Amino acid sequence: MQTFTSAAPDGLKRLIRILGLILIIIGVPLILNLLCILPLVAMGGGGSEVVYFGVISLTLALLTLGAGLAAFLHAHHSLRGKPSKPLRFPSTFLLVGIFIFLVWLGVSIVSAETAAGLFFPPLLLAAAALPPLWAMAWMMPQAKPSAEREAGAADQPSLSWRRGLLAFAGGATVGVFIAIVLEILLPLTVFALIFDLVKQVSAQMEAVVRALSNGDVAEALTSRGFIYLFVQIAVIAPLAEEFAKPLVILPIARRLSRRETFWLGALAGAGFAALENVIYAMSGFTIWAGILAVRAIGGGLHPLGAGLVAQGWRDVLCGEKDAGKNWWKRFGIAVAVHAAWNGGSLLVITLGGARFFGDLPPEIDILGISAAGTVLAFLLILGLAALWIGRAYGHDKPFLPAEGGEAETGLVPSERAIALWAVACLLAIVPAGIAGLKLWLR
Repeated sequence: MQTFTSAAPDGLKRLIRILGLILIIIGVPLILNLLCILPLVAMGGGGSEVVYFGVISLTLALLTLGAGLAAFLHAHHSLRGKPSKPLRFPSTFLLVGIFIFLVWLGVSIVSAETAAGLFFPPLLLAAAALPPLWAMAWMMPQAKPSAEREAGAADQPSLSWRRGLLAFAGGATVGVFIAIVLEILLPLTVFALIFDLVKQVSAQMEAVVRALSNGDVAEALTSRGFIYLFVQIAVIAPLAEEFAKPLVILPIARRLSRRETFWLGALAGAGFAALENVIYAMSGFTIWAGILAVRAIGGGLHPLGAGLVAQGWRDVLCGEKDAGKNWWKRFGIAVAVHAAWNGGSLLVITLGGARFFGDLPPEIDILGISAAGTVLAFLLILGLAALWIGRAYGHDKPFLPAEGGEAETGLVPSERAIALWAVACLLAIVPAGIAGLKLWLR
């Protein structure tokens, strides 16, 4: 059986072990606090308050005690020279099936109000982690049959459980913490500049919109609250998150190949996405299943972005030619895809009867097609593209020839495929634009 030994310096391993121990100490009281849910359920408490308490307590326990145990044990075993086994993912389709089953089971438990505070939290956390994990299973090469693997082991590099688990845990802890800090500090700086500009042009914007629609719509679309929401979701969040997600793997990035760097960066992004899925689902608990379903469409976006930026950091640390230029290129791609997803999600909410437009029907038919549905179609196209591109990079077959990979017919898009992709995007976006214009002109 193939095993792996760590190339990380001993000093880094000791630091990880200490940090893991600190997290364990913090997590022990949280586990004791989690036990308080048992008497609440026993006393018949099955409302949303108990569910929120259970989800928050279990999440914090996993982020502290769970991540701490993983960090401490793996660092300790590495210091003792104990090798790690290769990381293997189950079938992508199996993970999708498990996700569907968990969502169905969670909906049934919440609807029946049968000890939802006890059983729903672990179901939600497991379901939230599956979309980015099935994206990883799709992006990374799958294990070959044993005989073939023995004959060509050198051609089938793998990732160790140790590195993979620590990258996932690091993305869910360190990556999320840094992103939150950046998303709080960046708005204070950016909006101090933006709203100076808004003061100058908002009157002209409102006058134009008033000429096209009624006053309520104009006030909503040109209000500082709407502008803040849009900039926060579609600009600041992608910038902060794509920068923060892969930082956890920087200490070992110089010792990795490009493909290993992409894998570890993507796993850090998967951990980030798993926690974000939990937060989004609980922020709209009444429709949590729908939120998870929509976010599952983009399960590959966070892993892809983090993997690309991690490769950029690796080139910078190794002093590769044009490393700075390539870092900005990868970072720009990750941010653009992320911004398109976040902006599209906001558009789905808006076109689906958002409060900005008052009492509107939930669907607006354009040529017999729902406007909100067309944007969902665009998000589906974007999510599938992320899986497609991620698989190419995960198999060391990047789209750009300058990145060192050789083209592979099954992974690199042809001119016809690119043309079809453009047509599909137009079919998804144009009706949405027509719908928005129709709303403004009514």
